[in-house]
Amino acid sequence: MCYADVTAGRHPLGIILSVAAIYLVIKSPKKLQTVGRMVGALMVTLLLSIVLGAILRMGDPGAWGKVGGLGALLMAVIAGWWHMRSIKRAHTETSAQPSSKS
Repeated sequence: MCYADVTAGRHPLGIILSVAAIYLVIKSPKKLQTVGRMVGALMVTLLLSIVLGAILRMGDPGAWGKVGGLGALLMAVIAGWWHMRSIKRAHTETSAQPSSKS
């Protein structure tokens, strides 16, 4: 089996998640924070799947790599979406508060 077949980038779900991650970063008003949170979620999830795969030592390592990569990418997209949502909520709450002039 070729190494390129194991990567999550060639899987259709991997391509869709990669496009979603890029879109979230482009649309984010705080791009660096969004990228940071997405990379953090990606690394934590990927390391968790690697550690679980090493502890369990069950199944095909290639399959663990595919599932771990897709799961990590999914968690990165969710973290980016959550960060964008919290930014928008904070912005609408601060702009919706009436200023009290006494």
